[in-house]
Amino acid sequence: MTALTACHSFGSEETFGYSMGGIDHLADNLSVTDFWVNGAAGFQAGSGNAGVPAPSLPVKWHPGLTVHVVWDVRDWQHDKGSTHEANVPVDPYPEDGGNLWVHFLANGSVRVVVSDISPLASNYPGPHDSIPRKRPWDMYPPRIAYSDVSEQFLDTKLIHQRCDAEPDAAACVKHAHEKLLDEEREDARRYLPRCAPMAGEDYLACDRQAEQSMRAARFARRCKVTPDLPECAHERDPKNISQRSTGAPDQ
Repeated sequence: MTALTACHSFGSEETFGYSMGGIDHLADNLSVTDFWVNGAAGFQAGSGNAGVPAPSLPVKWHPGLTVHVVWDVRDWQHDKGSTHEANVPVDPYPEDGGNLWVHFLANGSVRVVVSDISPLASNYPGPHDSIPRKRPWDMYPPRIAYSDVSEQFLDTKLIHQRCDAEPDAAACVKHAHEKLLDEEREDARRYLPRCAPMAGEDYLACDRQAEQSMRAARFARRCKVTPDLPECAHERDPKNISQRSTGAPDQ
């Protein structure tokens, strides 16, 4: 994309370049996964941490000063993404400069502010729109494989064993992999959202419990399809059948 390498020349003007940070004001199911300003990468927007180098700006602000912003938005609820770009006016700033803050507002517009004041401070000169504290990847888990590498190898091996005798083995394998991804996403959307509002040790504990529940659900499905696996012996024990459900526990 040519937009990613775009830059502005300020001629012989004296310039400065501090740090840059992106601020995500978008809805709970959306996030700015990457952004660039005049070609400089800002990476993921969040709550206002300025941790990467900003592109150069003239020491003296002047009317008509703009920067070119490119940003990627992830819609976690619908499992899709989009790329946007715009020439964005830079708010007036003093000659002592400051960090460059890029606000991705809820209405889809972008505002660029230069200030040495934190966006969370009451005297910040930029917008004070709410900054959602969100984990959309937990609220709306995407369609990806959540199993670890060893489990993926085992599932792939079992899929090929089941499909080798099919007339169209390749189509069978593709369908089985797609089904596996759908099942793992459903597991994630069942267990992970409860962790999203939590923080600190509570979040970590919830995340570990969710991972265990998803692993149990995968194991139960695997043993239902391939009950002769040695690790499924516990599932075949009549004493245990009545104690287990086909899914993982909700607790």
